[in-house]
Amino acid sequence: MPSEASQAESWVVAAQGGDRVALAKLLATYHPQLRAHAAAQMDTATQSRIAPEDILQEVYLDVARELDRFENRGPGAFLGWLYAILNNKLVDVHRAAHRQRRDIEREVPALGRDSDSYWNLLDDVYAESGTPSRVTRRDEALGALVSCLAGLSEAHQQVIRLRFLEGLPVADVAQRLGRTEGAVAALSQRALRALREQMDRLGEFTHGD
Repeated sequence: MPSEASQAESWVVAAQGGDRVALAKLLATYHPQLRAHAAAQMDTATQSRIAPEDILQEVYLDVARELDRFENRGPGAFLGWLYAILNNKLVDVHRAAHRQRRDIEREVPALGRDSDSYWNLLDDVYAESGTPSRVTRRDEALGALVSCLAGLSEAHQQVIRLRFLEGLPVADVAQRLGRTEGAVAALSQRALRALREQMDRLGEFTHGD
């Protein structure tokens, strides 16, 4: 059986060859370390407005878009690259949070979101299928969810964020997206199915009983 390090390196090579499942497995594996780093770097103002998973979803989108620019210089290079992207994103998020804080009297305060929203989403993904999920590795399962979410279409990401992560009623989501309530309900179900299919392709972090 290959070591964890050699397995990760084989996934790096596969991901650079266009294997999206290998990329998602890499991100899920490194997610606990990346999340811990993000949480440690977020001050109170930032944490009140955004969850670490929100930031990491943006990081994973950037990783997927820029993977062809990654130079594999040996063991640990990919993780170092992830940290560099994350640190740049944290700087941007910190600046945005403090700009918004200065304007707080002129805006409706944004609601903070924590990791519970993502665990609830995981439950929704498998409840929609009628098959309960069994988490085999808790932190990596959350990473698998976030990395798979980043791989969905923009429309599916948008409706999942509004409907399931922010918890907006269907009517409010319909207004935001310029769709009918029926169209939003149908889009929501398609998005959950697409996310579950992505999760099922990974298989080793969560699965049905």
